[in-house]
Amino acid sequence: MKKLALVIIILALVAGYAVADRGIPPVPETQGVVTSTSVNVVGNFASATELQWRITTYPGGLPGILGDPWDQREIYESTYTEDTQTQGVGLMLYDKEMDVETSGQISGQWNIEATKQIAFIGIDGAYVVSSDNIMVDGAGYDENTEDYVICPFAPATITSFPMFCNRAEAGSTIDMTVANVRTTTTDRFVMPSSDHPVELNHDIRVSELVSDVPSVGMASAYMEVLIQEGRSSGQGFNPESLYERIEFSEETTADGAITLFEKLMHYESGMVR
Repeated sequence: MKKLALVIIILALVAGYAVADRGIPPVPETQGVVTSTSVNVVGNFASATELQWRITTYPGGLPGILGDPWDQREIYESTYTEDTQTQGVGLMLYDKEMDVETSGQISGQWNIEATKQIAFIGIDGAYVVSSDNIMVDGAGYDENTEDYVICPFAPATITSFPMFCNRAEAGSTIDMTVANVRTTTTDRFVMPSSDHPVELNHDIRVSELVSDVPSVGMASAYMEVLIQEGRSSGQGFNPESLYERIEFSEETTADGAITLFEKLMHYESGMVR
């Protein structure tokens, strides 16, 4: 069987100094949710995970997008979904670790973290379909820098965080009769201060099941980003005006006998990073 070798693709969208994603502080009472799944089965398999998260500093509470604009502060939303199903009987090895932490996280730590490993061999044409998706969406109004950043020198550089409305999403899908797949998904947007950037990551690696036995089927991964940014009112700009808009999208697909399909996607946005 002809092998398809897809070289490593690395995508990093790193927002620069003009970007003012400042994250959001946690509520006083925080939660942690952890799950661990390990399955070794010859037969049928199905697993699904869904997370929806909204948090705001708007004095009126959620939805945090109504009322007098000058009474508003930030609102963030994040979603995570994972769905894996086999169609027909096959040998399935499935391992997944999921960790959700609502407390403020700093660089190198995550609010949402999920790692999944699949090894599958279909019997009589059976196949496995698996998809992952993560999204973070944040918006906020003009705020004083000294209220959000620990560094005492920050206000001398920029007196206020400008308005922003930024959204990043990434995900992947496989549809395979033979599969060796690993995905890693993380994001961070709840933070004790804006000294740390908002981040989103999704990585997928499809490789040979064993030496000289490639994965067989389709693998696809994508990323979409929309950035809308203002400028600091302390620099003489109109805080209600839009000064930057960026739209980005990318999708990569391979279909056949896959020796290697690896895509690393990273989004990072903040004043300090």
